[in-house]
Amino acid sequence: MFFIPQQKWRRRVIAYKAIGCLPFAEKIMDVARLLTGTSREQQGHSGPIRQMQQMLQRSDKSVKGKRLLEIGAGWQPVLPVLFYGMGADSILMSDIVKHMKKSYVEATVRYFIDHAQEIAGLTSISQDDLELRWRKMLPSSGNWVKQWHDLGITYIAPFDMTMSKLPMASFDMIYSYSCMNYIPLIQLRRIFSESTRLLVSSGWIAHNIHVYDDLPSSELEKWNFLCFSEKEWNRIGNCRLHYQNRLRPSSYAALAQENGFRVAYSEMLPLGVPIGSLDRAKLDEEFKCLPDEEILCGHFLLVAEKVSNSTKIP
Repeated sequence: MFFIPQQKWRRRVIAYKAIGCLPFAEKIMDVARLLTGTSREQQGHSGPIRQMQQMLQRSDKSVKGKRLLEIGAGWQPVLPVLFYGMGADSILMSDIVKHMKKSYVEATVRYFIDHAQEIAGLTSISQDDLELRWRKMLPSSGNWVKQWHDLGITYIAPFDMTMSKLPMASFDMIYSYSCMNYIPLIQLRRIFSESTRLLVSSGWIAHNIHVYDDLPSSELEKWNFLCFSEKEWNRIGNCRLHYQNRLRPSSYAALAQENGFRVAYSEMLPLGVPIGSLDRAKLDEEFKCLPDEEILCGHFLLVAEKVSNSTKIP
């Protein structure tokens, strides 16, 4: 059976830990991403776009005229640009650390304009209408943050979603992409609870959660972090600059239900690994009894509706 060589992913963790000891570690990481081009890569945009559109369609949701809150805006405003084109009334982009820059924003908007015909086919919105809205988003020579704010799109970072201090029932939809995996469970519980408070009675959450180990480079290795106990993984795999909580899809669905949500749509998108190749002997005891699809899931798509006037499901 296949097993994972430790050298490469361990070297990455050591690098993260070393950088994390330096002053302005987050800024150093941003510069590294800029120099290596990882913040500018656009070939990966189609996945988030298609998956989020699939989530909305299969749960019978629309962002048109809605107020949205994004958790973990990251470096590129892919979903905010998509949702603004689809007619969202307002969008609050939030992040615990400020990453977004004008050059990233402009590159993302130009990607959407260049692919307007393809995205029109996905969204059933005319290409002309999409392009018209997206051209308004192209950063001018001035302050892009103010320009977007005037369009109804606000960027706040740093921002702590566990204690947002935002008004109750401020949003129709709260969403994220590839963010929840990097948040410790104790904070996730607060985020789901705060989401309940911030949503209107008919509101919903939509999270595309990456649940694989992103340290190894091979698809065959992306369940590697499930081979260790929690104590051991926190010692050798997690650090300040790079944390993975290892929660499986069922855990996220349970968090939603425990905080007053009813699952409207969920789907586990598998890794590119044959189900029969899983060697359960390598798994830590915590994960051995889980179904194969929970172990070998790459992305978990979750849409859940707030139960009206309730914070907990009885």
